Order: sequence, then structure tokens, then C-alpha cells
Amino acid sequence: MTKYLITLFLFFTGCAGSSLISYNTSTEQLLVFNEQIQTSFLHQHLEVISHDSLEGRNTGSRGQKMAAKYLADFYTSISFSPKGDNDTFFQHFDLHSTVTDSIVYTTFRINQTDTVRINHTIVSQSSYGDYVPAFGGSSSANGHIVFAGFGVNDKDRGIFHLGDNTYENSWVLIFDDIPHIADGDTLIHPTINENFRMGNILSNTEAKGILLISGFSQKTYSDNAALQSMAATNPQGFSLPYLQSGRRASGLPQGVHHVSPDLAANILELRDTTELEALRDSLISNIRDFRPAKTAHYLDYTPYSGPGIVQTENVLAWFEGADPELKHEAIVLMAHYDHVGVGSPDTSGDMIYNGADDNGSGTVALMAIARALHNASEAGFKPRRSVLFLHVSAEEVGLLGSRYYSDHPVIPIENTVASFNADMIGRSDPENIRLGDTDYVYLIGGEIISSGLDSLVVTANTNSVNMRLDRKYNDLTDSNQFYRRSDHWNFGRLGVPFVFFFTGVHEDYHRPSDTIDKIDFEKYTRVVQLIYASTIKVANYDGRPEVDNQEFIDITNRMAR
Repeated sequence: MTKYLITLFLFFTGCAGSSLISYNTSTEQLLVFNEQIQTSFLHQHLEVISHDSLEGRNTGSRGQKMAAKYLADFYTSISFSPKGDNDTFFQHFDLHSTVTDSIVYTTFRINQTDTVRINHTIVSQSSYGDYVPAFGGSSSANGHIVFAGFGVNDKDRGIFHLGDNTYENSWVLIFDDIPHIADGDTLIHPTINENFRMGNILSNTEAKGILLISGFSQKTYSDNAALQSMAATNPQGFSLPYLQSGRRASGLPQGVHHVSPDLAANILELRDTTELEALRDSLISNIRDFRPAKTAHYLDYTPYSGPGIVQTENVLAWFEGADPELKHEAIVLMAHYDHVGVGSPDTSGDMIYNGADDNGSGTVALMAIARALHNASEAGFKPRRSVLFLHVSAEEVGLLGSRYYSDHPVIPIENTVASFNADMIGRSDPENIRLGDTDYVYLIGGEIISSGLDSLVVTANTNSVNMRLDRKYNDLTDSNQFYRRSDHWNFGRLGVPFVFFFTGVHEDYHRPSDTIDKIDFEKYTRVVQLIYASTIKVANYDGRPEVDNQEFIDITNRMAR
């Protein structure tokens, strides 16, 4: 930094000890502070944000609030100004939700002469048993239990485990895995995955719900159920009260539930879990011979739920620009810091969805950019316009935090020059990894909204990291509709030009395996440096990037705001 002259003008006002500093706003010199964005910083803070102790940062949860405090403490440490409620970093808001007090499962065996209760499970914050919800199940349901093997029909391979049964007044009992490969033979088509199987049963049958036979030992199942029962009674069906006119989302009526190995063996008239494992192996060996069969058991399911209020918060930090005429205008840097919490265990038994990439990566990116701006200001450099660092909650439940901010902005929307959103920027998607091409970032927004904003980002890239700017998804007609699937949309709908920085969906998306060890830190660092450089370019731009794509204007005008 010694090759640059730092000029500090001190204007003494007559009050002892007071001074006013005039900052150097040179774009070239501010871009040098890109070097302050380092892998070590990103790793240090991402390790905290994605740690198990934050329990997946589910909206309104203890872990989410721990993350909010961590962010506020960081911005305090670098002397950024709070822009939340009552001179804090927090913008609080309430969400309507469905709150579950407890869930009761009662299983009966129906004999020729009588009906015998064989199991009674109560799931709550402090109790669990031989059933535990995975997702859904907002309505009471009861019916016979039908065993459907692996729960798939694969016509091309002659597999009909679901048969042609409509499952009216029935629960579908299936093993919780899909045996795609055995001894090199593809048993079930690879496209029939877990999401396909669940969606097919819930959408195309009249089943009361799905019962998954746990593939873990009884002890492992019990260990998981203790944590999963707490997650099952977390609030669901979130909405912003002022947008709902008193209506509340009720959630998915049908549900998916885990069943303990011991109870599953009982329902299938087996002596123990050893015979249950043998049955599964036999099904794989004779996979084309199986057809669904009604058991002698009946399940009554009752959730005790009602309306409730969940309190959560966005985190807002302010870095004031140096230009007296432009500092009232701002670039909004945003990232959601919530994730999906605790849920169904993966094959390792892990139930905490750490969300390292989604969206720990975007969250910590903003922290790194803030630190670089702080260090620049300490050395006498600042951009002309201000920057609002906006960490939003409730993205995973419907972009509700960004919607709340955009409806209650602390900086007038007309003074918001542009918005940059960082969401999942720490990895590469499988297709690009296969091609050996990982030095890219997807740009969404930009040219399909504002040619001026796009030009500034392209120039920033040329002047900094020079990554490949991939516009694969930058199409208003693209089936993925990424241009309106993350928090930037709540600015775009109001006519604020945006760029969404994104590196793709991967196999660990919304799974417990989205962990810090999967992050490509070399690439991640470069993406963050690009966002910093783009911020400087827009903050120092003489004009304002305008929304100039008529197709985008027409689309937003047709959509409800």
C-alpha cells in the first residue's frame, strides 16, 4: 500500500479534539483492498455459521438467533452503524405459523374377533417413541397399513411394488431406501430417487401418508428420534401476517413418518429386526416378484396443532459513503442466513442441516466484504455511495425476510441503486466439475434487467478476478426461474436492478451433507472478491444503472407486488 498516497484533510472546528476526515474515493485504489478478502477469514467464520451448535439455523429457532447475534457482534467489532430497530442491528418481524404441541400415533392389530392396541407413541419436545414425523402431516388421518416394499413402480424393469392400488384409507409402509444398484445390475432406474418416490405416492394416490421403515438399528433410531421429535414440533407454514388477511398456511395434509425397526417387524408379523433385514434382502433378490399386501394393522394419527406467532429478525449494518451528494444512495448487499434446521437423517444418521453453502457461503461473503471496506476506510479510502449489508431470515420458508425488508425499507427504495444477492457461492455444480471447469460464477439478473448494471459487473470482473461469467440461467423463460427464486426478487419486483451471484445446485443441497469440508475455498474467495469489486464499481458510478429491459418491466408489472 506504500505506493499509494493517502491524503487526510483535517478540518478543526473549534471544539477541542473534533475533526472531519475527507476520504479518497479512487476506484482503482479501493479495488486494491480486494486482497483483504482471504480464505482464512472465510473459513474461520463459515466454520462458526455452519457449526452443529447452530442446529441448522431454522427460522425462529435458537440457532438462527445465535447466528443473528454473531453477525451483530461482528459488525459492532468493525464499527459499522446499526440500521435495525431502536438503534440495534436487528429488524424484528413476526410470522404467522402452525405450531404443533404434540403428535399422537396409535397402532392397532385387528384380529378376527377383536382389536388390540400394540403401540401408543406421543411425539413432543420432551417425548418420542416408535414413530417420528419426517415432514408434512398437518391433518389427522387413520387407515389400514399396506406394505409396499420399496414403494416404486418401474415398468421398464417389471417392478410393481406399488401395484395399481389407490391406497384409499391406507398408509403406505415402505423401506426407507431405494436399491438402485446390486451386483452391477441396475435394479431400479436411477431417475426414481427419493423425491420422485415421495412425490409420486403423495400426489398420485389417495394414501393417508407414508411410513418409512428405518434402516438404522433400534438404538440408532432411538438416538435420532430424540432430536427429530424436537424438530417435528417446530413451527411450520410461515406467512407474513400483513399479507395474509388473517389466513394462515396449513402445511401438507399428508405426511411422511419414520417407523422404528422394532415396530416395523411387529407390523409385518416378524419375530425381530434380524428377520426384517432378511425380508429386505429377499425383496432385493426377488424384486420383480413382490406385490403390495395389506397388513393386519391400523394406524390412527392425530397432530395437536394450532395458529401461532414466530419472531425472527433481519440483520442490518450500514457503511456510509464519502460523497456528500451520493451517500444517501445505497447498494444493498444481501444474503439469507437461515437454513432448514434439523430434519430427516441421512445414511450416516446426521440430522443437522448445516447449510455451509446454503447459505453460510453468502452470509460470510458479506462479512468479508464489510471487513475489506472497513480496512479501506481505516487507510483513508471510501466509495462514494453507501452500502447496506442486509442479512435476511426466513428465506427458506418463502423469501419472507427480504419481503418484509422491501416492504419496510430503512433506505427508501428510490435511493436503492442496486442489489447484489449472494446465495450458494462456495461450490460448483456436478456438470461443471465433470467438465473440469470450476472457475465460473452464474450471473442472474444483470443484462436481462439492466444493461448498465451488467456492464459494471463485467468491468469489475475484468479489473479483478477475471472469472468466467456464466449466463446459463440468465433467461426470463428459463424453467428454473432463478431470477425470482431468491431474495433479490423482492427488490426486482419494485424496479431495483439486481445481480444474483450463484454457483449452482449440487448433490448436497438441502441435505445434512452440505458441510464446510465440501466448500471450494479457492473459488469461493474469488467469487467474494468479484462481488466486492462490483460493489465498488456501482458505488462510484457517476450515474445510476437503470432497469431498461422492457420484457422484464412487462413481467414485473403483471405480477402481484
